[in-house]
Amino acid sequence: MAQIFDNDEPFVYRLNDNGFGPSLLVKVCTERGWRLYQGYSGSEEKWNLWWRTSAFPATSYKTLGEWQFMNHIPKGGSICRKDSLSRLLRCMRRIYGSIYDFSPPCFHLPLEYAKLVSECSRLRRSDDTTGPSVVWIHKPVAQSQGRGIFLFRSVCDMRCGGPAVVQRYIERPLLIAGYKFDLRLYVCVPGYRPLTAYMYAEGLARFGTDKYTLTDIHNPYRHLTNSSLNKTGPRYAECKDRIGSGCKWTLKQVRRALVGRWGAVEWLVWQRIRALVTLTLLAQAAGTPPARNCFEFYGFDVLLDDTLKPWLIEVNLSPALGADCEADVIVKQPMLHELFDLLGLPMRHTGLSLLQGPTQPLNNYSSEDESGVSRVSAGGARRGTRRARRRRALPVHCVTLQAPTTDNFSDLHEKPRDVQTGRLYKNSSGLSSDVIEIQPPSGAAVTSADAVDETWRGGYATAASRRKMLSACAWGNGVRWDRAAGRVGQWVRIYPHTLQNEDQLQVEDARESVAHVSKLLRAAREVARDGGRDKRVPRDGSCDAFFDAALRRKLAYGSNFEVWLPPF
Repeated sequence: MAQIFDNDEPFVYRLNDNGFGPSLLVKVCTERGWRLYQGYSGSEEKWNLWWRTSAFPATSYKTLGEWQFMNHIPKGGSICRKDSLSRLLRCMRRIYGSIYDFSPPCFHLPLEYAKLVSECSRLRRSDDTTGPSVVWIHKPVAQSQGRGIFLFRSVCDMRCGGPAVVQRYIERPLLIAGYKFDLRLYVCVPGYRPLTAYMYAEGLARFGTDKYTLTDIHNPYRHLTNSSLNKTGPRYAECKDRIGSGCKWTLKQVRRALVGRWGAVEWLVWQRIRALVTLTLLAQAAGTPPARNCFEFYGFDVLLDDTLKPWLIEVNLSPALGADCEADVIVKQPMLHELFDLLGLPMRHTGLSLLQGPTQPLNNYSSEDESGVSRVSAGGARRGTRRARRRRALPVHCVTLQAPTTDNFSDLHEKPRDVQTGRLYKNSSGLSSDVIEIQPPSGAAVTSADAVDETWRGGYATAASRRKMLSACAWGNGVRWDRAAGRVGQWVRIYPHTLQNEDQLQVEDARESVAHVSKLLRAAREVARDGGRDKRVPRDGSCDAFFDAALRRKLAYGSNFEVWLPPF
């Protein structure tokens, strides 16, 4: 086998359109023995991994080969624009209620300027006239690295430019030694249809370089935690109290700073963050087409307030992979190695003789064509033949969804259907006792054959859609995401919580997915409450094993369920 690999072609990686990319990414690819793509000036397409900071053109997905991989999914960046993220979360909150209450109130400018003025006036009348007014934060929708962000108290102080969002500022963040910080979490999504998501156990905490206070809202080094901004601050290199020099910690350091004070609540907050990330991904899953050999690598920014409640700040499409300090190297370098291991990309050689399958391109469906129907030119179509009608999947915010009848999302499990009457009855798990009447379409008879067809579809509308999902789950390098590993290195599968049987495909149902997340949250709260009362539970990092075992017992998901928790 070694001789075969020695004679094989090297694995070729491609960076953006000009060959330049993040320093740590280049270093990791070099350590893995990969060769940089050199065909930018010609028409050569002999590459295996194309890593691009921005999104790919739609045509790139249609010509993707069996042995080629790209770091973006079609329509996978909807949650990375601040205005689009706000609309998706607002829609999901309207449908599913308070479980989506992890994003501050938001207004889109210039469209909702009048609503913002009205809300500011209402808050000014309701607040005490002697106290300070509410603080708002203005963010341009298409900017990054803290550019264009500022705080204000009165609408008169707001400087309007291009499209932006205005959010209620979280005025009481959790502080360490008086400094504000947020968490940068790394998430990998190999596919949305069905959703498969991993989150890296280690991450970064990014600090402001001036101590936090609301008396000075115009100093960005007190209120913004973007490292690209704070490394230009006057106190960046100074050795600050408990924080040290620079502006970054690892999640391990954050845990050690919090566990002594918060105890069981500190363990619970990581499970709430896991649920927050999963619910955010579910918000755009319905509008993302199936894509094979494609993945998304996100950077989630989460802020903790002084009650240890997590708030989603934003999602980054291409998180920074530079090495500005020691914490970057400690976290990002092994993370990238383990990311490529998770995706099934080789360490030294690709084994192209084994990876290369059929010569035809993959059935990836871009935003222009999601049906997979072969196009027939006007000259080649015979007269009288009827062209197949293509169906386009609507994004979730364009679909009319029925709100749940109760607030208990454990009652949302799919129920077996009585074929003759159209009733949904309680299933064997006993999660719901409701009986819901479903009226069949007028003039349509429900037969037993339809019932059999509905069971093997697994919740998909047609047999063609099921074939597309199965194709997207099987990559050209042999990785099967419907049989995804629970953990690879420190990459932990956060969704699905458990895998289906070998002959079943995961059901794509947003209500059931939200119900699973709600069940996880409820079980985690009960475990933390019981553990906080139990005097035998240690008050340090060794309590993780106790809480993890209790959560597994309460959920009863089986051995393939993994608890996500940063190292201690």
